[in-house]
Amino acid sequence: MSKKRKYRRSGGGCLRALVLLPLIYYGLYFLKRGPLPYHPEVIAHRGGPADAPENTLAAFRNAVELGVDRLEMDVHMTRGGGLVVIHDETVDRTTNGTGRVADMTLAELRALDAGNGEKIPTFKEVIDLAKKAGVGLLPEIKSPHLYPGIEEKVLQTIAKAEYDDYTIIQSFDPQSVEKLHRLNPEAQICQLYGQGVLSVKGPQPGQADRVCLMAEMVLLNPWMIKQNHDEGRQVFIWFGVIEYPLVMQLILALGVDGLIVDDPAALARILDRSY
Repeated sequence: MSKKRKYRRSGGGCLRALVLLPLIYYGLYFLKRGPLPYHPEVIAHRGGPADAPENTLAAFRNAVELGVDRLEMDVHMTRGGGLVVIHDETVDRTTNGTGRVADMTLAELRALDAGNGEKIPTFKEVIDLAKKAGVGLLPEIKSPHLYPGIEEKVLQTIAKAEYDDYTIIQSFDPQSVEKLHRLNPEAQICQLYGQGVLSVKGPQPGQADRVCLMAEMVLLNPWMIKQNHDEGRQVFIWFGVIEYPLVMQLILALGVDGLIVDDPAALARILDRSY
């Protein structure tokens, strides 16, 4: 046998293995997955920046009109201790201003343009909007190390609005999640996980009964979904850079309980919901 033919045969075997191994890996998962959730939640990431400036009342109103199940937003604290909804630690990217949120008063933040004339909303304004529409909330406590006491203020604001039953609080910071649970053992909590996390199992910080995993990591290890379901936790998914309809369909088929998306209308079409 010539070396050329030998190498061709060897290369063909490698190619078959590259095709077969993923098929076996994902095929076994689908066999073991169990029943799909009855109603995966459509969660508007930052209100849905595909249609309006992110984390603004315009975005949240648009998401409500679409009929989403839940609004996701990011919560920071002003210099005076007020809670505002904005993603970054600074206002530079999303407004016409510059500076750290923690160094600015509520009045200074409200004077900025957050896109199309929209203002940076307070957390209370977003709760009031959601409550009026009967839509759930998924606030993320951002950078809690910068804001001593932010956990108490978030819990107090939700409780004052009497919206605890419709609100799940999340954070990447396990210490913040633990603190939320200590302050209110009845609070609904979700632990966030990001890039590089390929295994999530066992007791969660703050006894969280939900986890939110990065889509890219779940595609590499879908067994994280089943493992958390087997341990009694719901699984939400957030996207890094691969929020495409085909990817959404695949992740829904893996059995998740909700997708946090920039384009909730696209997800609604996939789920065949007439929003």
